Amino acid sequence: MRIILKVSILFFLLSLAACTSLPIHPPDDSLRAYALEPDPWHFNRHAPVFVVDKPELSYNRIGTPSARMDGDEETVFVDGSQPTIYVRKTKFTTERGVYTNLTYRIHFEKVPFGPFPPNLGWGDNVGLLLVVTLNDSGQPVLFTTVQTCGCYLTFVPTTYLPEDAFPPGWDKDRQKVYGESLPGLIDYAANSPTYFRLMVLLQDRSHRIMDMWLADSRLPLGYETVGMSVKPLKTLEGLSLPGGASTSFYQTEGSGHDYVKNSQKPWERLFMSWWAFDWRVGVDKKLGRDREDGIVFYTSLKPWARTASDMRNFPVFLQYWDWNL
Repeated sequence: MRIILKVSILFFLLSLAACTSLPIHPPDDSLRAYALEPDPWHFNRHAPVFVVDKPELSYNRIGTPSARMDGDEETVFVDGSQPTIYVRKTKFTTERGVYTNLTYRIHFEKVPFGPFPPNLGWGDNVGLLLVVTLNDSGQPVLFTTVQTCGCYLTFVPTTYLPEDAFPPGWDKDRQKVYGESLPGLIDYAANSPTYFRLMVLLQDRSHRIMDMWLADSRLPLGYETVGMSVKPLKTLEGLSLPGGASTSFYQTEGSGHDYVKNSQKPWERLFMSWWAFDWRVGVDKKLGRDREDGIVFYTSLKPWARTASDMRNFPVFLQYWDWNL
């Protein structure tokens, strides 16, 4: 047991060691930006632009969750030739006011296997969530990002968020998030969200967030830009199959209910499941609208904090992480 513990710790540290310095952006000619196409629900106004490195590799491209029949067997996969972003609008109320969450969900073919640096998140059908929280004036006050397994949670507040809503001692310069250096604040200042868009730089292979910043939407980005189709998040539960049939992106029965189909995380299961008390730790899953919808979407590895850190109840989730919205 002691040997397993030492190997687990070493593996985890190695997975972080490659990214402990300030973010260095790859050259423009190796990047591709994915931006929302105009949509009837106006999600594009506050939508992030996702910038990926090495888009010539299929697993780095934002794709479309899809399904096919291989003989009599159903296969669910992410098609990297067609980018789609899935969206949802929800509201929540606290003692301080009424807020709106705009949820954006993207998926990738996989995190590839890699011996060094090791890809702890190795597995198929992986994804990323970005939640934009708007105040009652429609201004973005907080960006919340997390992998669709509940891992690598990040909060990036904006200058629209009141000072007394920040966690105690919050560093507004930079923050370390599992080895990544991200901004501690998005400063809109005189920059209206109408003209400035949030840029999100994603790592090659791991799809981890490397950096976030604002860019003037009236100026060209300087690298290739691709439009993403926009679909309601609910459509992931009805992927098309031949003959007019459909199937869900998530398992619909058994002990794996609401986990993404074909999403296995061998390294995380081997090195983390036994101390996190979760056999499916790291497996991507559905994010429900509330606690009546979907599986617990916990964001803390502490077993006793599963309910408090569950993103389905956003006010309780924020309170657990010391945000006073």
